[in-house]
Amino acid sequence: MKALIFDSSSIISLALNNLLFILEPLKKIFEGKFYITETIKGELVEKSLDNERFSLEALMIKKLLDEKILEVYKNRFEKEKVLNFANNTFFVDGSPIKLIHEGEASCIALYKFLEAEKKAIVIDERTTRMLCEAPRQLHQLLEKKLHKRVRTNEKNYRFFENINIIRSSELALIALEEGIIKLNASKEKIIRALLYALKFKGCSISKQEIEEIV
Repeated sequence: MKALIFDSSSIISLALNNLLFILEPLKKIFEGKFYITETIKGELVEKSLDNERFSLEALMIKKLLDEKILEVYKNRFEKEKVLNFANNTFFVDGSPIKLIHEGEASCIALYKFLEAEKKAIVIDERTTRMLCEAPRQLHQLLEKKLHKRVRTNEKNYRFFENINIIRSSELALIALEEGIIKLNASKEKIIRALLYALKFKGCSISKQEIEEIV
């Protein structure tokens, strides 16, 4: 089995840029499952349907669930364990720094639970991605942001090792390469437009990264 696990951040980035349509053809190419957790469903659909600001996106996401393009993985897994490790890794003034919330924790827990040939979490939020990919850089970033010495429990780094993370930006680039996104402009202009649009709607991709990709 192959699986992508979607966090709220990546789905919202795609929705706000009218790119949810790329998921169905990408899933066919991937030949695997596109999962969200029950916690993520609650964030994206159940809490948003009655909010006038987000109800349209919630309805579009609900349609993806109704059509089984996105599937809710309903088995229980250790979300609280993930929260405990993540939110007791860095400390300032003797108090733990809360790094992640239930949604991100549920995605990591499902990732660890799933036995899959290939799997990744699709997440646009920077902190969780850095915790998995570059915890020491996250430590430095926290000290710079807080202007204080941050103590770290480096033993917890191991818990987040070997977790594959991708972003909505990578999905958009694959969709462009596969001819799913079709726009009447040069490839360079389309790539720049796609990536900057995603950046401005929540995807944690830097200007330097975008220009290097272009």
